Amino acid sequence: DRPDFWKQPGYRVSAFIEKPSLAKAKQYLARGNYFWNAGIFVATPEAILGQIRQYLPGLYSALERLDKAVGTDYWENEIEDVYEKLASVSFDNGIMERTKDPVFVIPCECGWSDVGSWASLYEMKEGEYDKEQNVSEGECILVDCKKSFVSSKGGRMVACLGLENCLIVDTPEALLVADLDRSQEVRRIIELLRRSRKVDLL
Repeated sequence: DRPDFWKQPGYRVSAFIEKPSLAKAKQYLARGNYFWNAGIFVATPEAILGQIRQYLPGLYSALERLDKAVGTDYWENEIEDVYEKLASVSFDNGIMERTKDPVFVIPCECGWSDVGSWASLYEMKEGEYDKEQNVSEGECILVDCKKSFVSSKGGRMVACLGLENCLIVDTPEALLVADLDRSQEVRRIIELLRRSRKVDLL
């Protein structure tokens, strides 16, 4: 809906710094000549794969294994085996901080939130709050509940009584119940599922 977007000025990136310390971040903001990365990248698949091959060869080898397994009877076993052995590294740390190839940035001013947790999503849905600041999705009944996020996608009714600041996510595969303020800690559950080889639930 913005055909003139690509007329915006672009700048060559001199350095990409992922998650600087608080002190560094304050320095960057004060200087005024840094841009905050929103985690949105535009590139061809060939360019991305080329970077992965150069800087994350282990990941590239894993992708080659998966490419050969697509459509085979052993696909599920292969992806589980490969995923379990992969190093935990983000695109930002693994590629963007290390690449020597030209990278360009286009500044934009827009509303943006790093939806990295259920709490972030809850805040984004402020327009859907009921009078007690609850957000409900699907078949839900909330009685005397406050500041809670309840999502029922499991095909059944979810009834809640007397909850405050809670997160409930019901899906056909699993049920998650948590303190909404600690929803970022869901990664601890994810790690336990990985160790238990229950990757199908992730």
